[in-house]
Order: sequence, then C-alpha cells, then structure tokens
Amino acid sequence: MSTEGYNVVFNMLSLGIASMLFTTTFLLVGRERVLPRYRMAVMVSATVTAIAAYHYFRMFDSFVHAFGPDAVAGASYNVGYRYVDWFLTVPLLLVETVAVLALARQAQSSLLVRLVPAAALMIALGYPGDSGMTMGLAPSVWGLLSTIPFLYILYVLFVELGKSLERQSEAVQRKIKELRLLLLATWGVYPIAFIANMNATGFDETSFVLRETGYTIADILAKCLFGLMIFTIARIKSGEEDKEFAKAEFRD
Repeated sequence: MSTEGYNVVFNMLSLGIASMLFTTTFLLVGRERVLPRYRMAVMVSATVTAIAAYHYFRMFDSFVHAFGPDAVAGASYNVGYRYVDWFLTVPLLLVETVAVLALARQAQSSLLVRLVPAAALMIALGYPGDSGMTMGLAPSVWGLLSTIPFLYILYVLFVELGKSLERQSEAVQRKIKELRLLLLATWGVYPIAFIANMNATGFDETSFVLRETGYTIADILAKCLFGLMIFTIARIKSGEEDKEFAKAEFRD
C-alpha cells in the first residue's frame, strides 16, 4: 500500500476514534442537562458512540497490522468490525430517535418493533457483499437485498413517524425533520462506498481508501452529529415542559 493511501486511512480512523470518544464523553456529562424522561435517549446516543469508539480501535489495530510499517505477514484488514458495529449501533440510532419524542408506550413499541429488526436485517444482508463472503451470489445482489429493509426504514421514518410529529412543537418538528434528512444523507454514503469496492478484484488500493474514508465520514455524521442533535431535541423538549428548568438552563 502506498504511503499516501496508508496515511489517509490511518488519519481517518484516528479521526473516527477521537470523534466517537469525545462525543461519548460530552453526552455522558451532559445527560443531567435534560429532564429525566429524556435522559434515556441521551444515554442511548452515548452508548452508540461508545460502541463505535471500541470498534474503531479494533479497526485501527487491524489496519496497522495489515498495512503498517511492522505489518504482520498474512494479516488482512477485517471489515467485519464495521459490520458488527453497525449491527449494534444502527438499531440503537433508531431507538434514540423514537425515545427522544417521549411518545405513548404503544406508539413507541409499534415503531420500534418494525424499525429495529429492519435495521438488523439491512446490516446482515450487506455484510456478505462487502466482505467477499458472497455464498454464490454477486455482491450487487447482496447490496440490492440490503436496500429493501433500508427503503422500509425510510418509509417508517418519513411516513409512520411523521404522523407522530403532529403533537410536537414547531421547534421539535423542525429538528426531527433535520434528523431524518441527516440519516438519509449519511446512510446514502454507505452504498456509494460499497459500490466503490464492489467490482474490485483482489486488493485495489483506490477502492479501499475510498471505502474506508466514506464509511468513516458517514459514521461520524450518523453517530456523533446525530447524537448531538438528539441531545439538542431533548434540551428543547425539556425547556418546553418545565418552565423552571427553562429559566435555569436558558437564562440570558
């Protein structure tokens, strides 16, 4: 692997570790700055970035062992770490989205029972095409299969969840809409990076660098920025529901 390509991936993985660690720290420290009913959403956000931080450490080690100055003979980069991370964190991203709205228990259950399994299925179907373990099917087929639950998730978020926003304030509605657009934009990066590596035969450095860079940028936006937006929504709703809290937290 060229020095330039190595440095790009090395620095991107380092950025991923730092982003996840410090977002986790901020969310854990800031959880007391929202009302108790919204702290679960903030804690789930912190859990997402903590899980991602652990897996970024694992990916960093795997990358250095495979391509670093003291590379281990026969070692290869394990893309499975990303998929284990996504298998855990993508459903949790949807859990925190629903949790921060503090919907009625029945409405929450109705949304989560559809969103969480679809998210897990989306990740599970994407892994064989990205890892090379295609089991007789072309990577494009696995990518297409993974797209089906992805589209279903979008339907639930934009149509079903949209029905639950009518009772939210304008400020919260605006933030939730921004949150959904962020998910759509960042999740759209993953298939692009997937396709960049799909047709590579053997190890292709350009495809590898593009994939790891794209995945890392999307992860930072979809986990760190997303978590900070969840925290912001929790703060807004806390201020709307408790005037004393609003006076203490938002005084000039």
